Amino acid sequence: MPDATDPRRVMRRITRRLLRGLTLVGGLAVLAEPVFAQQTGAAPDSVAHRIQQLVLRGDASAARRLVDSVLVHVGSTDPRYGEALYWRAVLTTSPDSTRRDLLRLVVDYPYSPWMEDALIRLANAELVSGNRASARRHLERMVRDHMVTDGGARAARQLAELMIADGSVIAACNVVDSARSRVSPSNVELANQLTYTGRTCEQVRAAAEPVTTDARQPERRASGSSPQPPLSKPEKTTDRRRVEWSVQVAAYGVRGDASRLAARLSARGYETRITVAKPYRVRIGRFTNRAEAADVVAKLKAEKTAAIIVEAERK
Repeated sequence: MPDATDPRRVMRRITRRLLRGLTLVGGLAVLAEPVFAQQTGAAPDSVAHRIQQLVLRGDASAARRLVDSVLVHVGSTDPRYGEALYWRAVLTTSPDSTRRDLLRLVVDYPYSPWMEDALIRLANAELVSGNRASARRHLERMVRDHMVTDGGARAARQLAELMIADGSVIAACNVVDSARSRVSPSNVELANQLTYTGRTCEQVRAAAEPVTTDARQPERRASGSSPQPPLSKPEKTTDRRRVEWSVQVAAYGVRGDASRLAARLSARGYETRITVAKPYRVRIGRFTNRAEAADVVAKLKAEKTAAIIVEAERK
């Protein structure tokens, strides 16, 4: 049976989803509609609305002419300029021009109503061009700044799949868990997609960290769910007593991102640290009792912060 968690299969799934979202408009391949078509935030007679109507009618040439006119006659401080940049990026035939306009939009117009869609498009453009690191950075920004929306949850699912393909399994699990707690109850399709990705993530994590299963065995024996083992190897019992547990909140490829999260958690009263090796894991505390770590996870969950229990790294 093919392994659904194989990184190459994960990347093929991501690419197929992106290509299924493409359609031809006036001979030009563009996304069939904005990922967040309802996030207009603009009046019905806005420039963005008129451009979108032209695109939906298949008149890409007229849409491009309107975009060019706006960019010539409207100052860069006008919000309409940012809208025009977005639509020029959508309608252009040049991948380089698409990335350039979207990058300018997300940098110079951070409060644009098209910001979420721009970040998703920019990540997909980088992914198609083979720049996975840049794609991850854009998705991470989307998840960090816009997780409260369904768009953020969509980005989280795509980011988690990239993380799994790159081997950042624990970080992927954190992203999926956080997204599942925030997705709109009415968005059943997205919830199901996150459930599927989460299942794949858990399978990979279980295969990568079998020690976690062993570390739980003393608890199962204490509950009476399995027979008491013979007391013949005290040295192993001693080893298990030295196991320490930590609460992991996230893992990042860039240490600066991990430092910012650690600072926020420290300001909330948590004893945080960042692991030395990449990926940089943000962890809280060292507990000799797993139940103590579980209490911290429950507290973080009540504060809308996803976390998992991991075996602490050795000092």
